Amino acid sequence: MYNEDTVTGDRVPDFSYCGYKASGEDIPTVPVKVVVPLLKGDATSIIQSAIDRVAAMQPDLNGFRGAVLLSKGNYEVAGQLKITVSGIVLRGFGAQGQTVITGKGVDRDGLIRFFGKDDKKTEGEKAITQKYVPVGALSFEIADPADFCAGDRVLIKRPSTQEWIAALGTDDFGGGVSALGWKPGDVDLSFDRTIVAIEGNRITIDAPLTTSLDQKYGGATIVKYSWPGRINNVGIENLTLISDFDRTNAKDEEHRWMAVTFTNAEDAWVRQLSFKHFAGSAVFVNETARRITVEDCISTQPISEVGGQRRYTFFTRGSKRFFNDVLPPTVIMTIV
Repeated sequence: MYNEDTVTGDRVPDFSYCGYKASGEDIPTVPVKVVVPLLKGDATSIIQSAIDRVAAMQPDLNGFRGAVLLSKGNYEVAGQLKITVSGIVLRGFGAQGQTVITGKGVDRDGLIRFFGKDDKKTEGEKAITQKYVPVGALSFEIADPADFCAGDRVLIKRPSTQEWIAALGTDDFGGGVSALGWKPGDVDLSFDRTIVAIEGNRITIDAPLTTSLDQKYGGATIVKYSWPGRINNVGIENLTLISDFDRTNAKDEEHRWMAVTFTNAEDAWVRQLSFKHFAGSAVFVNETARRITVEDCISTQPISEVGGQRRYTFFTRGSKRFFNDVLPPTVIMTIV
């Protein structure tokens, strides 16, 4: 039973909707379609070619093209590995050093990127008219829902107004540096949901809201969207990822910052990976990604200065992500 505020109706949200397939399905074991042999020197092109071969295959009934399996040993990657098509999994033989990818060179780029196209289109934005929508709510009212129907994907957008910023006290963080304070529009929130029912003026969505929508602080809007280029059914598993660095400099920053990143993606996973020496994040989930599971991962021995924008080990800005059994347990900017 969730605790509920009897005055506002606020309640602890149900987070069971997070992760791959909204936690409604187990992460599958996808059949291997291409095996990449171990070779000396830069393996970027041979691994990318294997990924591209699987990308050209037809997906099965579950939306998977197949897995690319790396053999046991250490693969050196001087470039960047990119997965831009749905239904592809990159897999090794284990995260305890059985299969290793070492990012070489002095480039600060990410090592492995999952990203779809930035072709999102929105239409029919309307204001949410309910004076106060509580935390944990699954429904709310708008003036005219005629342009919406069950099954529509929608964004519920809550602005960061001056009134809200002032109420939080985040307009000035002290220290005599007022420029660090939030400004209107800096931290707008966007909740990626699907409409499951409409009754009269009330819209019901598939997962709870994790913040209240208050007219006093600018209310919120709902807008329908389509995103044909967003990729899905992708994953990475059973690998060790390492960033090379200058061994004479314990604070070296001219090497890989991000290990695995997700942009314009949904229904994806990172499982059973170990990470070493990255200056920024082991996993970075962009705000354009949703329903991502990260589990059974460990990141150790970061190499960088100790300061802002560094060592955000598991860094998420996306929607409905699930982090489970990750070390260190560092999750930044969580928006569900």
